[in-house]
Amino acid sequence: MFEASFWEKIKADDMRVPAEHSKDLLIEELEHLLRSPDGYLRDTIAFEILGDWVLAGLVDHDLEDFGDRMCAALFRGLGDRENDSVFGRTFAALCLGLAIERDNTASVVDAETLQRWLGAFMMWWELEADLRGAVDAKRGVAHAVAHGADVFLAVARSRHLRPEQSKVLLGSIVVRMRCSDGIAFQLGEDDRLAYATMALLHRGDVTALELREVISPMCHLGKSEQRIDLDPAAYARLNTLNWLRALYLQLLFGVQGMPWHGESDNHFAKPIAQRPEMLAELERTLRFFSYWFAE
Repeated sequence: MFEASFWEKIKADDMRVPAEHSKDLLIEELEHLLRSPDGYLRDTIAFEILGDWVLAGLVDHDLEDFGDRMCAALFRGLGDRENDSVFGRTFAALCLGLAIERDNTASVVDAETLQRWLGAFMMWWELEADLRGAVDAKRGVAHAVAHGADVFLAVARSRHLRPEQSKVLLGSIVVRMRCSDGIAFQLGEDDRLAYATMALLHRGDVTALELREVISPMCHLGKSEQRIDLDPAAYARLNTLNWLRALYLQLLFGVQGMPWHGESDNHFAKPIAQRPEMLAELERTLRFFSYWFAE
């Protein structure tokens, strides 16, 4: 175990791997720190260094196994609520997303590997019971939904995703919103999930009719209980409404790629063929959530 000061020196040295240390052993140590309940060690030290190394290609020699290890970490303590095991799972998801981002840029892994990772991720995404955002000042964020959104974003831009899978992924996002009873998403989860949804829509695999089919089950939430003190399901209504609003605005204004996507990534430059029809479907659904919209 290295002291925090050791890792801080690496960060101060532009993330260079110290010549006197084995890169693979350092990666192993950083993976262990991803499970730390200390937010500084986990997020500011382990994730920032490991994430930089993954995106820079320093893990390319081991990227398939690295992704497999992140997938395995998704299941440690799965089903637990309100304990520190969540950090290992959610930061494994975040790093899995970066592994896929790296493959999007450098074509490191094959389709079978991506599909294996996606299968593990989807199982975790649908079964994760601890959806806390910020936990406390010392432990930092868990952020399962936001980190999951980043995986969806990376997968949506993968050459290995099959066209028929886009609607399945969109449906899984909707199910997560509808099953978010008991907790309000307050740290940008709705925006990040909307952005991931935009990545799916920019693929051109989902039609306006299919979008309607997927989001229609959300309509009944619009007329459901709004008081969270009376019904934990009211949180699902709030989270769903915020996601629908975010998606509507992103579809209306348009979105752009992030700096780490690479200069050659023009995914969001592809037009969405049925954009007006999709906006209309979102508007139709949003109307169930308010009495004040004009007819």
